[in-house]
Amino acid sequence: YNGTFWTLYTSLSCLDPKSKVYLKSIEPEKVKAVGTFVDSDFAHYEAWDEISFQNKDLYLYEYEDIPRGRIVFNSKDACYIVYSNNEIIHSDTLKQLVIDAFNLQNEKVSFQYDFHYEIELK
Repeated sequence: YNGTFWTLYTSLSCLDPKSKVYLKSIEPEKVKAVGTFVDSDFAHYEAWDEISFQNKDLYLYEYEDIPRGRIVFNSKDACYIVYSNNEIIHSDTLKQLVIDAFNLQNEKVSFQYDFHYEIELK
């Protein structure tokens, strides 16, 4: 699957058993490819209302306040690319949470930093 996601943990540690990945996903076969890349056709801001409405842990946040990212499938390399911020890219625990949430355990997955997903300090 590819799509958008957010990670949320309830303490200072992402090892907390209450850590979760909230996502909106779609099967790659159901999305039109652009070249060799298959991406969902929804943005975080579009998915946020649905996700936050369904999950009471999120209703106090804006979509850009929580570590987030996007998963894109590269059909040329048969690889899922996870674009996210440094917090997720440099945490084996958070990376595994994302892999498990999108059921990518048996897939080739590459994590890549994208400044777009950094959280703005207010």
